[in-house]
Amino acid sequence: RKMTQKQNYDNVDDICWIHVGDDLANDVGGSHVCGAMAVWADLDEGVYRQTASKRGTSSLKHQPSWSTLSSEELKKRQKLNEKAKSCISAKIRNLIELPAIVANLVNSFYTK
Repeated sequence: RKMTQKQNYDNVDDICWIHVGDDLANDVGGSHVCGAMAVWADLDEGVYRQTASKRGTSSLKHQPSWSTLSSEELKKRQKLNEKAKSCISAKIRNLIELPAIVANLVNSFYTK
């Protein structure tokens, strides 16, 4: 699809929608189901103090201290996270990577 100045946005297929989020199941999986390209912001924990990569992984003791997940919920989350991995359009570890990733995704969308 080539973008033109007089693009007709009545057709949803003409719109490049990119969602950026840190949660595999909710952000990546959810936005993909809605038709968006999903950028997983798996941000460097040492730089950003993010806990997203710990959510829904391994055991309850490795969850963030604020997590209230039960073991049953954790199992469901693990399945959703695993499924969402196949929906990742791009992954970033640092926010400085985002403009280039978005430019690449937009370019690939409109040159299909």
